[in-house]
Amino acid sequence: MPLIILTGYPCSGLTHRAHQLAKGLEETQSQLFANGTIPPSKSKYKIHVVSTHDNVNYPRTVYDTARTEKEARGLAYTRAKRMLGRDSFVILDGMNYIKGYRYQLWCESKALGTTCCVVHVGTPIDQCVANNEARIQRKNEMSSQPTGSTNENENPASESNPSPEPTTSPKTIEESDPYPPDLLNNLIFRYEEPSMHSRWDKPLFTVPWSDAEPPIADIWTALTGVAHPETLEKEDSVSDLTASLTSTTISPSSAASTTTARTSRGGFSTRPRAVIKPHQATVAPAASDSSALYNMEKRTSAIVQAIRSFTLANPSAKATLASSKQQQQRSSADDEDFSRQEEGIRIPVPESTTPVFIPSHIASASVTDDLGAAGGILALPRLQRLRRQWITLNRAYIGAPHAAGKGGGGLKEADIGDAFVRFLNADFGDEVEER
Repeated sequence: MPLIILTGYPCSGLTHRAHQLAKGLEETQSQLFANGTIPPSKSKYKIHVVSTHDNVNYPRTVYDTARTEKEARGLAYTRAKRMLGRDSFVILDGMNYIKGYRYQLWCESKALGTTCCVVHVGTPIDQCVANNEARIQRKNEMSSQPTGSTNENENPASESNPSPEPTTSPKTIEESDPYPPDLLNNLIFRYEEPSMHSRWDKPLFTVPWSDAEPPIADIWTALTGVAHPETLEKEDSVSDLTASLTSTTISPSSAASTTTARTSRGGFSTRPRAVIKPHQATVAPAASDSSALYNMEKRTSAIVQAIRSFTLANPSAKATLASSKQQQQRSSADDEDFSRQEEGIRIPVPESTTPVFIPSHIASASVTDDLGAAGGILALPRLQRLRRQWITLNRAYIGAPHAAGKGGGGLKEADIGDAFVRFLNADFGDEVEER
């Protein structure tokens, strides 16, 4: 089930909102199971609250250095990834102020095929500073008291923010250590706010400081596609009012059909649930035949070996061109197609119906007359380099249809020889073949 990423300034009440979300989601699914919207055969969703840091192993001072902050963030990321599944809600409690980190979390939820949302706790900076000062004052008072002494008139549950605040604001400041003032200002300066223009920050829900509760109904509906009980009650009341107003002008049969259409929803929201579309960052490449790469190596090696045998039998480029020209003149006397062919060296090779062709002007312009010698156009190091280059370019397209290809298919094993020969001819002819 979904991942809920909390984000906001330090001391903005993130932990308080996380526990509110956990409690609200638990109450929501209990109501849906009670009224039968969710079938009893399904098990209840587990709700996990993962904290970015704690007061013992990873206190607030981990943000002083990049190394300790990275360790704390990596631990929270690992915990959230391990708990994330189709049968659980994961609420990541923390500032999560880096947009790249939120993108990484979004990719993890997308890879599992589940939804994700960002809840921005919109507490003003002045209020965050006042909350941190209240924590510092409370810590100083506790440290100044003798060990074992208690104040009978003190009630920690009723401890509130000393600064003026709206009556609908959170009642208490979460019991946690304060930030050093310099570190608090630094974190506020480094904060990267979520944006509706970023796909990894959508859907985005903002919870102002003055709101007593986060929008549980909207978050539940957006992530699960199941209507919240409050939404169902509002829709039912509006539909009943509409039916009563139109009953004087609409026939009873129409009113009955309206009522039937209203009750046939089965408790599900009219808003469709977001479809999780996989992309190249989260989808594993399609598995290909284990023997496909072996066949590619074997066929291309046979072509290179045939070219090598030809150069050993015909080492001189000039002599080979003269022999090819005479053969072409004899063949053109019987067939007009041979007279229109370009002059050059043609080498028949196995695994391909097309011969390897070297134009005459390319063969004559070589630095040496020996075709297979160092610097020759058919030198073995050059052939091996071209072979490795072609295999690197086409190994992902062999054996199975390539998902990203527009043509809907890959390179078949029977076409390996012809494709490799076309690549060689384009390189020997000093051309760039358009694919």
